[in-house]
Amino acid sequence: MVQACWNDTILAVSDSVAHVEGNAYFPMDSVSGEFLKENNGYGMTFCHWKGFAAYYDVVVNENVLEAAAWRYDVPYPQAELIADHVAFWRGVEVTDGPEGPGYVEPIPSLREGKTGWEALCWALRHPPKTTLDAMEIFELTDLSENGIRDAWKIPDVQRYATRYRWTLMGGDGAPVQLTRAEGEPITIR
Repeated sequence: MVQACWNDTILAVSDSVAHVEGNAYFPMDSVSGEFLKENNGYGMTFCHWKGFAAYYDVVVNENVLEAAAWRYDVPYPQAELIADHVAFWRGVEVTDGPEGPGYVEPIPSLREGKTGWEALCWALRHPPKTTLDAMEIFELTDLSENGIRDAWKIPDVQRYATRYRWTLMGGDGAPVQLTRAEGEPITIR
């Protein structure tokens, strides 16, 4: 049985977790809901192949572990095995869970009709080359040059740009261009 505990309290127990990117995702019916409180202030985060994650605080005996659990309410088709599941981090101890990365993003993951900033995140993860001009970005995202500049300000886009080492060039009359620096992705949590 896989178990999630914090502050000497069992939060979830299951013999059937979804093992995705090294995380044990517990079925909702195996999680003690009285210890989870939605954290709307933390905001949602975006994954180009899983979708949008919402966060919960873990609350045990009035002790709060902020945004220590998350779920994907409507995961993208490539990650549907985590629908109706919750995962934990930030000090919640998961024991007897599966080892290794488990199910990971199919490479390359599919664009699946994503447009705008969501498609931009996908393109930053799966670029056809290390420099993209405005027309190539438009073909991958449906974003105009102004749309690219606006999308670049979105926190999730910035997270992807940082992780995959992208820089937005252009402005003041110069055409938009994205350039990727050499090196491995930067780990961001």
